[in-house]
Amino acid sequence: MEGKRIIVIGGGTYRMRNMWPDAEGYGIKVILVEYDPNHIARDFVHCFFEYDFSDHTMDHVHASEIISLLRRREIKADGCVSFCNDSSPLAALICEQLELTGLSYKSAIIANSKYQTQNVLKMSNIEIDDVSNTDVFCSHAVHLSRDLDCDALPESFKFPAILKLDNCSGGIGACMVTSKVELKNKFQQITSSLCTDSDFPRIGLSRGNSMTTFEFYNGTEHNVDVILHGKTLVWAFITDSGIVRQPYYIGTAKRMPSFLPEFNRNQLIDAAFKCCLGIGLTDGTFNVEFIMTANGPKLVEINPRMCGYIFRDWIMKLYGIDIMLYTMMISCGIKPEIPNISTDTIQMGVMVIPSLHGKLLTDDQYKNKLSEMIDSGQVFFLQFLDSFKHLSTYDKPFGNVSVSGSNSVEVKKSLMNVCKALDIDKNDYQVDIFIRNF
Repeated sequence: MEGKRIIVIGGGTYRMRNMWPDAEGYGIKVILVEYDPNHIARDFVHCFFEYDFSDHTMDHVHASEIISLLRRREIKADGCVSFCNDSSPLAALICEQLELTGLSYKSAIIANSKYQTQNVLKMSNIEIDDVSNTDVFCSHAVHLSRDLDCDALPESFKFPAILKLDNCSGGIGACMVTSKVELKNKFQQITSSLCTDSDFPRIGLSRGNSMTTFEFYNGTEHNVDVILHGKTLVWAFITDSGIVRQPYYIGTAKRMPSFLPEFNRNQLIDAAFKCCLGIGLTDGTFNVEFIMTANGPKLVEINPRMCGYIFRDWIMKLYGIDIMLYTMMISCGIKPEIPNISTDTIQMGVMVIPSLHGKLLTDDQYKNKLSEMIDSGQVFFLQFLDSFKHLSTYDKPFGNVSVSGSNSVEVKKSLMNVCKALDIDKNDYQVDIFIRNF
């Protein structure tokens, strides 16, 4: 990859800060297009273009303007990617116009809509190993717009149900509703507080704040990160998610590798692979979320970009694989050669949130205790936000504290000890409940 020029659309959030020096270390020349002139990545990339593409309703205009900027500087790119959901369709347009390997605009738009994803897959004829009926893994999704009429819900629609922003990432605003009345009230509450990008930057609100609702399914939650090249599966990683925190389905805990038996792991990987192909995602790294029920996997959503939060770091730690590097390789048309890798180590961690755990970054006593644990190798800490001065109703995690080991019982015990020492475990944040399935 030495000397390859990769256009990256959007510098993303603080949690992505290590990617830029890492790319530089691989010899990759990143051409970053970003609308924040003071973005943290500015000093670590080969070329920085300040351009405001934040209004994604104008992506076709933005694509033409960005390509013109590159041509005026006589920059010829080998690939183009985005690591952000909201910018993926724009990156896809640039790929199509420059004839680069990557997403198609159509597939990126479908993946950005949870409703379109479910509907396209329901109309396809995908067959998943041991799950031949698409109704088994697709949800009965209903799109909800500004003029919400709950009486228009299909008679077959069942409660409880999950309500999510249709085009947005990060699970912001996601919640459970148990009746038509609660559905309408939550819809009005969420859409009135999350209207534009300024209400919660970089989650995709410039595409609108319509919502999608689909049936709630009992089961365990899992993320499958797949690496695809030329419609073939290169590799897949499964991460288990802990029990969410209500009322807004805030993510709590993670475990890698999965605790599921091999049969269920293979089901998830096959489902993720075929669901990606089913909406036209053929080249790149994609993050697919499922609920594993007693009847098999149920698709929640597909993210048309590389995994976020803890995933890249954990995959590197456990498997020695840099999924960011492989994303960039595929964007250049290069198929990654991944060895037959496995791990005997279990990584297990819990998210920390501003309203309850801010003192890990602000209180000297807890900052020092956390630093000592990090330095001794007792914990692995990932920080997602540089600050959280503006506390959100939705309490987006600012970091993750994790431990590792070779035995599930011992790792859970070790994590609980760390969470008690750092005052992460509380009456209203019961870590033992979050990780009970692990």
